[in-house]
Amino acid sequence: MSPQQSNRRRRRQTFEPGQVPRKRPPASEKIQTSTPTRVGVASVRRSWGVDGSIAVSQFSEDEDRFSPGVTVYINGGREARILDSHRAGSAIVLQLDIVRNTRDANALRGTVIEMEGDDIPEAPDGTYYHYEIVGAKVRTTEGEELGEVLEIIVTGANDVYVVGDPKATDAKGQILIPAIADVVLEVDVNNGIVTVNLPEGLR
Repeated sequence: MSPQQSNRRRRRQTFEPGQVPRKRPPASEKIQTSTPTRVGVASVRRSWGVDGSIAVSQFSEDEDRFSPGVTVYINGGREARILDSHRAGSAIVLQLDIVRNTRDANALRGTVIEMEGDDIPEAPDGTYYHYEIVGAKVRTTEGEELGEVLEIIVTGANDVYVVGDPKATDAKGQILIPAIADVVLEVDVNNGIVTVNLPEGLR
């Protein structure tokens, strides 16, 4: 879901020092949802145990969304209900009602778990979901248009926005912008605009 597709209105917000967007997997993974109203909330790492449970990498820090009884969509839009969930290291382990054995669990590896967009809670002030930022126009404080956010690379320290022309056929002219408070000054998700203070050497 892009900012244009979201029907949730958000007030204009800016980054506070040290705050960065919530981490999501790189857009290079080509996350596609089964319908425009759904949002990817996790990706399946691998099977876990022998009962069909799966270890997933969540796209935010909100573990409550994976509470037992919650409805999610897997493998191209199949509806599933969460029976149990718990943390295991950096992963969340889910047991779903329609996945009952290791073979079926392994078949989901690398796929995206979805939820309806209206069920996604608002991100805290100063943080944003990746789907709200990908596709946004990027401009400098001087008003120079740099292109659009093409993808978001998740690193160990902070996210990195890949900015460029969406119509380009190669990476020439793309700019890698670190999502830190001194560089990303404002994210206006309602209008799909990211304002940056572009340091020398990033072009």
